[in-house]
Amino acid sequence: MNGIATSDRFQAFQYLSFFITRSFLIAVLFFMCLITIIFGFYFIDLSIHSDSPLFGAYVIVSPSMVPTIKINDAIVIRRVDHDNYKIGDIITFTSNDSQYKGLTITHRIVDKKVEQKGEISRYTTKGDNNVIADPTPVHTNDIFGRVLFKIPKIGYIQNYLSKPTNFFKCLFIPGLLFVGYEVGRIIFMLKNQKKD
Repeated sequence: MNGIATSDRFQAFQYLSFFITRSFLIAVLFFMCLITIIFGFYFIDLSIHSDSPLFGAYVIVSPSMVPTIKINDAIVIRRVDHDNYKIGDIITFTSNDSQYKGLTITHRIVDKKVEQKGEISRYTTKGDNNVIADPTPVHTNDIFGRVLFKIPKIGYIQNYLSKPTNFFKCLFIPGLLFVGYEVGRIIFMLKNQKKD
């Protein structure tokens, strides 16, 4: 009777472990496929539009857009063709201001003036958390794109994984747990076979 109960428990354990392992592997496979598609799309886009890719992603490092976008939030941007940016859009651009020259900034458009027969616009931008607008206007050519959406706190993960030791831990520890689980399962199976 005890042998049958142990056998039933072992079968239940086997089904549960199979389900968990299978679910985990499917999730990993799905994630890898998704990453491959995203990178493939990104590199194809980069080869076609090397100077200005269709999509981009940045991690925010300053509080100028709080509470809309906070420090360590990631943003995904999309290039907008034909100067179709409008007041209220949040854009990512290269700053021409003497204090922040060359830095990539994400601020909101608060004013727009069209120049050169409608071909280029000059934008006034401001951080939602800033008291005054940015002193230097932004030209169309300096804009990378409009913010599509944000991913909260993803910057913490990026900062953690940017260290090689942490990146190695994230690969090594799950693999070690998986191997340990399989070894434990085999030992449990062998013990039950000896009892039977």
